[in-house]
Amino acid sequence: MKRKNLIIIFILIIFCVSGCLRVEKSLGDGGVYRSVDQGKSWQQKTSLLSLPGQQRFLDLVVTNVLVFDPQDSHTLYLGSQNRGLFISIDSAESWSEIKRLPQGSVGAVAVHPLAKHIVYAAVDNEIYKTIDATRTWSKVYLEGDLNRKITALKINENYPDLIFAGLSDGRLIKSNNGGESWTNLENFEKEIRKILISPYNWQKMYLVVEGKGLYSSNDAGENWFSLEDNYKKICRSSDIKELYFVPGVPYTLVMTTKKGMLKSRNNGENWIEYNLLSSKDDLEIYALGFNPQNPEMIYYTTRKTFYESIDGGENWTPKSIPSKRVAEKFLIDPLNPNIFYLGMGGIIK
Repeated sequence: MKRKNLIIIFILIIFCVSGCLRVEKSLGDGGVYRSVDQGKSWQQKTSLLSLPGQQRFLDLVVTNVLVFDPQDSHTLYLGSQNRGLFISIDSAESWSEIKRLPQGSVGAVAVHPLAKHIVYAAVDNEIYKTIDATRTWSKVYLEGDLNRKITALKINENYPDLIFAGLSDGRLIKSNNGGESWTNLENFEKEIRKILISPYNWQKMYLVVEGKGLYSSNDAGENWFSLEDNYKKICRSSDIKELYFVPGVPYTLVMTTKKGMLKSRNNGENWIEYNLLSSKDDLEIYALGFNPQNPEMIYYTTRKTFYESIDGGENWTPKSIPSKRVAEKFLIDPLNPNIFYLGMGGIIK
């Protein structure tokens, strides 16, 4: 009888222990995917470091931002929609939630080009800064109107204390002292989507403005002029989504619109259109990337497809996207261009 009671107690203990452990299985197709064979196959990388006995994932996260640490491509930052900021230091094998930041919508992340322990993160209407590798954060900018969001951040690599921020209401602001104080530069009246600084001339800048196209500055943002007249004859949309400098090819820019992709070899003065393989119904480009060691290898994503060119855009090969979501962000490891990352956005409706 005593032995029978011990067996019953043992069974109850096992049942209780197993019942008390909360195990979450990865069910969603969001978060981040990684390929180690140039996009031929993909693996979802959403494991979130958590307490013993728990298993958590970022599989439902909508990706707003996905960037490398410029000094260490094993370190990535994922800025989410409404769930805050996450970091991986092992090439996306595992992720950690940065709990000292608000769990809001991360609009932009900028990592210091020379000091990896210094990072700026825009969360909703605020800009935060860490100087100790994300252990502590200080608020360096607060926008009074909660409806106005910080949508872009850019550090000048030649003068890293010079920082630019774009807002959803079209204002461009600048700090000369690492975020301690800010001044207004210009108001473009529509959301600033991206700030780009030429790697060949630190005073040459570009802005992508929602619905208003592309702007440029020759004096580090003090004065701006529209480049629309340079591309409007061949561009079927003024709604530019992204803008990139082609790695290793001086003065060459590529921009994507809702209707295609254009290239300029002279800092935006003249443009030519890529002949894309996408159908008209599936032409909107969400993400774009270039092989950092071979700029003839180009990649872009549409709603359903991942496209590859190995000859500078003359010919394209379509591949499947490993999710039913939109691939909003695309990265190629600068040291190992066989490694790709996709940051997934919302579900396609």
